[in-house]
Amino acid sequence: MFKFFAILFITFLSLNAASINWEKNYEDTIKKAKEQNKPIFVMVSSPTCPECNYMKKHVFTKEEIKNFVNKNFISYQFDISDKNIPKQMQFWGIPRFYFSMDGENVYNKTMGGLKADKFITLMKESKK
Repeated sequence: MFKFFAILFITFLSLNAASINWEKNYEDTIKKAKEQNKPIFVMVSSPTCPECNYMKKHVFTKEEIKNFVNKNFISYQFDISDKNIPKQMQFWGIPRFYFSMDGENVYNKTMGGLKADKFITLMKESKK
């Protein structure tokens, strides 16, 4: 019985440490962004990328960041091996971050892992 409650408690903690709300489908991301009149935030990453994993574990889970991003952007992640990455987002190096109003035309971008303070500044500057 103790194991059950321990697992339940750990699951609860991991849900509270949730990250950015990532959409599951890029076409739906574009549609949702248009409906809500919000810019799209795109991350291109890889599960084997240390800087990508740093961002996911230490930056995207910070309350200020996840709240700001979830309120002001529709977010989507591409794996670097995905064949459907929009043409303007197909550059080498990860993690890469793009901002677009229509899902194709990029109005801001940056590459590389960022500390939380630099990342929130980037997000605030990229909010339309």
